[in-house]
Amino acid sequence: MSDIKMSIGDKITLGLLVSMSFFLMCDLYITPGIVTELAAEYHVAESNIGYVGSAFVLIGAIISIFFGYMADKASRKRLLVATVLIGEIPCFMTGLPFFTPDLKSFFILRILTGIGVGGIYPLTFSLISDYFSARHRAFASATIDIAWGLGMMAGPMLAAFAVSTGYGWRLAYILAALPNLPIALIFIFVARDPERGRTEDALEALIQDGLAYSQKIKLSDFKIIFKTRTNLLLFLQGIPGCIPWGILPFWIITFMETQRGFTKIQATTIWELFGIGTVTGGILWAILGDKLFNKKPSYLPMVCTAGVFIGTIMMFGLLNIPISPQTLTGLWAIGFFTMAFMTGIFISVPSSNNKAILMNINRPEHRGSVFAVFNITDNIGKGIGPALGGILLSSGYTFTFMMNFAISWWILCAAIFSLIIFTITSDRQRLLDHLDIKAKEMSKGTMSGKENPTMA
Repeated sequence: MSDIKMSIGDKITLGLLVSMSFFLMCDLYITPGIVTELAAEYHVAESNIGYVGSAFVLIGAIISIFFGYMADKASRKRLLVATVLIGEIPCFMTGLPFFTPDLKSFFILRILTGIGVGGIYPLTFSLISDYFSARHRAFASATIDIAWGLGMMAGPMLAAFAVSTGYGWRLAYILAALPNLPIALIFIFVARDPERGRTEDALEALIQDGLAYSQKIKLSDFKIIFKTRTNLLLFLQGIPGCIPWGILPFWIITFMETQRGFTKIQATTIWELFGIGTVTGGILWAILGDKLFNKKPSYLPMVCTAGVFIGTIMMFGLLNIPISPQTLTGLWAIGFFTMAFMTGIFISVPSSNNKAILMNINRPEHRGSVFAVFNITDNIGKGIGPALGGILLSSGYTFTFMMNFAISWWILCAAIFSLIIFTITSDRQRLLDHLDIKAKEMSKGTMSGKENPTMA
């Protein structure tokens, strides 16, 4: 199996990708930390703010199909820089009172930022698939997930810091946007587009000898993408799997404050420990995932399914155990905070490995588009989550019902994921067979001294 080493430049590039992903995700999770402040400033119900979060995610996810398709045809480096600028310039503007005097202007700027967040997703994982071999892809993709997890935790903290200053909540958006502008500039000069297919066993030696895997995606190739059963199952599980991720980050701090009576610090601490758990689990499950996949592909979805079931049970406990702020002391506090941390660890199993699975069963020229489609299905749940939570609340349902309703969708996610156990091995073998055929075509073209028409 290919174990191609990354150059120093590629490692720096990966670090820049991680940094850009962190700040974009930090920006995404500022709004959930200031729902109360936004509602007060714009004189609207808190439930209405959920629509802003939904539009942010859904429009960005839909637009990502364009970036994903272009990632399989054009320079991924230039596209990535463009998406970062599209996301961060409006984010910076959100922090200036002149540009956000009312909810409508705030809404428009958040949508523009969402386009940048949606675009970076397929581009990032398309690049990673050509920086890392199948032996390390779960770990590599987990570094991006870790950046997202850290950003998910940093966003509410940044919001809380901004609210405590004289400038107010807008400062958080400025602080989240500014770092990515010089990082994008550095990326222009440091990063390179890796050769497509360079980390595949069948193609590695040929590409090192100067040949190019120049296959480009065609619109008709989407039939191949959707005929791959593991792709379909991963796309489908993302919808129910991400409804909780749309509701929880947006509403859980408010839930813990208004319904459970916790202080903002206590509520934020519970969420932060859950986030730390997802980051820790992201590292551990990615390392284990790489080992399991290379031993036997079907072992990986088995572990993912078990992790979701266990994490769901623990999250139900976290939301419903009758503990009050007054009793959140001593051993009770240690136990409750530990449960938040462990819940994050178990529920992070799929997010650490599903992107590696997609890399390992799809052709190099398809991966940008595959991740764009995955981003759409993955974000349908995240996108409708904030608005769905607001609708449930405005319809008279209790906060507790809304939170438990969200968590129940993980059960369906786990059930769908379990089906991948029976499809992943054959889909992986189908890719390997295809790459072997293309490698032979490349070799024959070289020996005859003519350009290989099938690869052009």
